[in-house]
Amino acid sequence: FNWDIDDDGEAIALTDGLIMIRHLFGFNGDSLTAGAIGGEAGRAPSNAIAGYLTAAKTELDIDGDGESKALTDGLLLIRYLFGFSGDSLISGAIGNGAERDTAEEIEAYIEARLPAL
Repeated sequence: FNWDIDDDGEAIALTDGLIMIRHLFGFNGDSLTAGAIGGEAGRAPSNAIAGYLTAAKTELDIDGDGESKALTDGLLLIRYLFGFSGDSLISGAIGNGAERDTAEEIEAYIEARLPAL
C-alpha cells in the first residue's frame, strides 16, 4: 500500500488526499473520484479506487486510534501532502487514544507509505 491512490506515480493533496477524505466520508461512484484523478492515473475507475482503499482500511488509520476517519486520518494526509509539518500538521486532527500523536510519528507513518520516486 502507498498513498498514490490513483496510481499516477505520485501522492498529491488534491487528487490522492481528496480521494481518501471522500472515501472516509462514505462517497462512492463518481462522487468519489470526480475532479480528483491524475492525468496519468493507472487506477481511475471509482470501483477500483474504492476497492484499493477498502482493502487498505487498517493502513488508512494514520494516527493509530483504531479507526479510519475523514476529519482525523484524512485531514492528516491532506495536510501532509500540502506540506504541513510540526504542530500545524497535527493540531486538532489526532483521534482520542491515538498511538501516534506527535508530528514526528505521523510524518514517519505517512512517509513510509509514499510511492517510490
